[in-house]
Amino acid sequence: MDEIRALSHSTTNRKVLSLLRTGDLTRQRVLDVGAGEGYFCRLLGEHLKQAHGLAPSQVLRACDLFPESFRYPDVPCDPIDAIGTLPYPADSFDVVCSLEVVEHLEDQFRFIRELHRVVKPGGRVIVTTPNLLNINSRLRYLHSGFWLLFDPLPLSARDPVHTAGHIHPITFYYLAYLFCRAGFTRVCAHFDRRKKSGMLWTILLAPFVLMGHAAFRFHLRRKKPALSAENRALLRSANGWDMLTCRSVIVEGVK
Repeated sequence: MDEIRALSHSTTNRKVLSLLRTGDLTRQRVLDVGAGEGYFCRLLGEHLKQAHGLAPSQVLRACDLFPESFRYPDVPCDPIDAIGTLPYPADSFDVVCSLEVVEHLEDQFRFIRELHRVVKPGGRVIVTTPNLLNINSRLRYLHSGFWLLFDPLPLSARDPVHTAGHIHPITFYYLAYLFCRAGFTRVCAHFDRRKKSGMLWTILLAPFVLMGHAAFRFHLRRKKPALSAENRALLRSANGWDMLTCRSVIVEGVK
């Protein structure tokens, strides 16, 4: 079989696979949304074959805007439309994954609601996106007005499906907020790999970041104590070591 390209970072794919392996994959149905050429499906499919003796299609299904580009023959890939409507009944899957897709979409609220709709009660949704809150991205935004991996776009182009680039940057907090609005009962963050430059910059800038975050939290508690209490866990995550140093953020929600 010809090489299948990873349209998202291979480390991110392996981290998501490790999260799926914490559950009993032999009893689950898994959906890969925005599957691209099928890199993640192949990773998971080969694991299912080798570790459990299962045909990948017994567990895994894929969907994409361009299913003709999907190249892993052991798994079916269904077409979806440009706004992310999924062609499945409600409560169809135990796990739904979407790797490096949400930053390409216009209506992110609708997309997360669709993921919530098709996952079963108690099931998990896992969404990855570039981590805009790592220190490298914060510094780039400070001096250029653009996050890492998000650059000026061609204003003259007419691309209604926005397949050509990152059009909708979203930080961990606001992605977690989308999960909460969609109805997930628990939301948490995972990370793929640390950047060496990120670790160095975080150590150098730690006093500024920590004092600034402490001042922000203090003013929020004083002015809006109920809001501060409700957001405590998410705000704590926003300036943790992993958030400041890691390349991608992986948001997991439980329905």
